[in-house]
Amino acid sequence: MTDADTRAPGARTTGSLAPEWRRWVVENLLRGAEHDDLVAVLERSGVDTSLARAAVRAEAEDPCYLGAARAVAMQRKLEGLLDLYADLHRQSAEPTHVARHDALSPEDFFERYYFQNLPVVVHATVLTNAASEDMGSLLATLARESSATSVAPGAFVLPPGSSGLSRITVHAPPGLVTAEAPAGLWWDEPGAQVPLRPSRRNTLVCQVRGHRRLQLVPAHALHRVLGAASVPDGVPRLEVELSPGELLLLPVGWWFAHHSPEGGAALVFESFAAAEPNVSWTPRPESREPTPPPRSPVG
Repeated sequence: MTDADTRAPGARTTGSLAPEWRRWVVENLLRGAEHDDLVAVLERSGVDTSLARAAVRAEAEDPCYLGAARAVAMQRKLEGLLDLYADLHRQSAEPTHVARHDALSPEDFFERYYFQNLPVVVHATVLTNAASEDMGSLLATLARESSATSVAPGAFVLPPGSSGLSRITVHAPPGLVTAEAPAGLWWDEPGAQVPLRPSRRNTLVCQVRGHRRLQLVPAHALHRVLGAASVPDGVPRLEVELSPGELLLLPVGWWFAHHSPEGGAALVFESFAAAEPNVSWTPRPESREPTPPPRSPVG
């Protein structure tokens, strides 16, 4: 038996329930509370027994409630499936580490990590037309341009299409991405800490300056981290530190937070050399067409 939430608002003892009471009844029905438990709470609050039973029954049979209950049931099934994936993740050999490779063929990169929605770190130099001693000042200048967006104190993102990116000619590892132009620039001043956020596309993070310490959260933990600024206790996380000359595949749907103790910069790519285009995901569901209506009763 599921106990009802006893933090109920005031109610009328005769006639009909007040709106806030009706809302309380519906909320607890959606939580899975038993009808008798709700009636008992109403009675203890001074509601007549017959009115309490009729009110709970009326809300439980209301078409609006029935539609909401169906949506909640589907959400719980999906959350249960995500928890199942989390259990499997915890049983893996090294659930807190990201695989690293000194070299990785494009075939292995895509088959073992990209298509499996798994992160990986690869050692590979990203060549640019700027000398290494000039790269820091160049990237800092670009990051402070008007088109840069601050994502946290001291952390900036230069988005795709920014004119400043045209000032850098980049040669990314062959076979992994299709475009030489980076999709964007991440620039962190010393001590910058970027809170937890989702990876909305598969992203290749190419560290070119400084060190970046990341916490990665698998996509199956969505319902555990949505709305959180940091990784909650008990949520699986993978720790990884990127140094200049290292690439990180940040899979779509994963969540990440990062810290740059000494400051740093990374060029990011989103155009992969895969047969199909990159995929996108957003935490906010898109509007969908209504389901087919029921047939009108005959007679």
